[in-house]
Amino acid sequence: MASISELEAALVNADAAGDASAARMLAGEITRMRSVSGAGDQSGFKGKTVAFATSALDGIPIVGPAINAATDRVAAFAGSLTGDNTYDQELSRIQGMTSRAQSENPGTALAGSVTGGVLGTAPLIAAAPAAFGAGGGGLGMRSIYSMLTGGALGAGDAAVRSEGDLKSTAIGGGLGLGLGAVGPAAAVGIGRGVTAIADKVGGLSKPTGVLAGLPRPAAEFALDTVGDPVRQSALRAELDRLGPQAMLADVSPEWMGVARGAASQPGMRDEIAVPLLTRDAGKNARLRTDMDRSIGPAPVPSQIEAGIGANQTALAPQYQQVFQNARAVDTTPIAHALESDAINLRGPAQRAAQQVRQMLYVAGERGVLDPNPYTLFQTRQAIDGLMAQEVNPQVVRVLSNARRQVDDTLAAAVPGIKDVDAQFAELARQNTAIGRGQQVLESGRTAPRPQELADEVAQGALPQGSQIGPSAVPLRLRQGARAEMDRIVGTSANDPAAMQKLVRSEGDWNRDRLRTLFGSNADDVLNSIDRETAFYRTGNRVTSGSDTAMASRFGNFLDDAAKPNSIPTDSTITGLILRGAQKAGQKALGANAEEKAARFAKDLGRLAVAQGSARDTIVQSLLDSASRRQSLDPITASAREVARLLLASSPPLTNRSQASR
Repeated sequence: MASISELEAALVNADAAGDASAARMLAGEITRMRSVSGAGDQSGFKGKTVAFATSALDGIPIVGPAINAATDRVAAFAGSLTGDNTYDQELSRIQGMTSRAQSENPGTALAGSVTGGVLGTAPLIAAAPAAFGAGGGGLGMRSIYSMLTGGALGAGDAAVRSEGDLKSTAIGGGLGLGLGAVGPAAAVGIGRGVTAIADKVGGLSKPTGVLAGLPRPAAEFALDTVGDPVRQSALRAELDRLGPQAMLADVSPEWMGVARGAASQPGMRDEIAVPLLTRDAGKNARLRTDMDRSIGPAPVPSQIEAGIGANQTALAPQYQQVFQNARAVDTTPIAHALESDAINLRGPAQRAAQQVRQMLYVAGERGVLDPNPYTLFQTRQAIDGLMAQEVNPQVVRVLSNARRQVDDTLAAAVPGIKDVDAQFAELARQNTAIGRGQQVLESGRTAPRPQELADEVAQGALPQGSQIGPSAVPLRLRQGARAEMDRIVGTSANDPAAMQKLVRSEGDWNRDRLRTLFGSNADDVLNSIDRETAFYRTGNRVTSGSDTAMASRFGNFLDDAAKPNSIPTDSTITGLILRGAQKAGQKALGANAEEKAARFAKDLGRLAVAQGSARDTIVQSLLDSASRRQSLDPITASAREVARLLLASSPPLTNRSQASR
């Protein structure tokens, strides 16, 4: 059967020969064949659409041909129901139209095939990225995984398209193996290439601000120190916490190394050391200012104790006044109780009972109890003195019982004495609290636990006896602790690390105890001590520390910068001439390289120890430049993934091309 092109040529000849009958017959046959095959001009929008859509379906790996064939059959069945053609005629027409649309629009068909391959492969990569070389591990292992997966995908697709032809299947598998093997490395290279182009166009990696004035290698080194956004945020937060005196060298090991490396360069030590030493000289003033602002000025314990003692002495007239209305006392029950203890007890407790019983008698009169209430008051004072020095629990028990009985007898015989006693006792409690407050930062057995101190503060605020209103014991505890902190600052400020150890102790006990006394202001004090400790350690390590790994990176950077470029020579006559000039040339290159390294040390060293607004400008420049450079990362990642996707979807495209041939 003649083709449409052959019939068209015959029609031209019939028209030329004037054979109208033959021309009509040929024209009718051409029309019929075109209606069946769908042939015609397929270069327009409709043809491009058909070419793209059918090629996209066919480009899906493995299942593409089946999907495309099923689509044609469904369309042919629907067309046979509504048109004049049979199912076979409609299927032939659709397939012919598709074939001509693809042949007349090769670019559109290729785009469709690529799209289909990508869309079909993307879900596979998303489901098993490691299988396509997109997972973790080294490049070699990822290439092996990608090679195996690519080979399996290429072989499977070729087998489907060639209807099981072994040669085609082998070719498809080989193509898949090859593309899979080079895929990860090629994707990385393409990603870098696209990033380089984007950077060239947008200048995203170019340093800005202060960094723009540095040599590019120095600026790159500075940018490498700030890390990812999480680390940048931490660096900024730490600088804000330490305040305007903080330096980059305080918060970054890399910048600490820069400061140390720069200080070791000839002529640079003063530029690095002077800011550190100047800052260190102001640490005592800063600490005291911060403490005064947060928890108040430091009192002098001896002055407070002297004031309390004077107030106790001032109560003497009130005692004299209440004794003017006193009645005689009968101490017989007290004497009997002490006599019983003197008979039954032994050792120091027995002697204590005998001693107190003797105090009850009239001086110089053996066996005569003294009825004078003021004498009994003096006896109570004497018992208090004995108890203050006593540690034996049995003796303390005897003295405590005797004092309680004496106190009860005085209360009954001397109206108003308990009110004066309450004032005296309150002052005594305050005096004790001053000493107790100076113990709260200790770590020994005398130091209270946080909960014990909280209980002491709560109980200390309660009035005792006939006292009205809250006690001043918590205030005295705070004053004692504040005075102790001032003492620590005064004796340990030259070594803030030692001061930090004294104040913080181990664990969180001191933080909790200081919060009990001073509330949240205690954190401000501890943070100030931490700040000065950080400053001290930076200054000490930069100006006098031994060389450690922290400075090695910057040292290596300077070493590389100080290496002169070598002048190549060979053994030819030209080489001999060059060697004659090599010493002079190498010397000049070396001088220039050393000068460059010195400049890097100077530029970066100044950045490392900058403070205040100058430091903030530098940090902002670092963060802005790093952010701009990191904006290239998504471009790199996207380009890499697109490249990997295109390479992974290439075997079906190649297999389809071979199958069409």
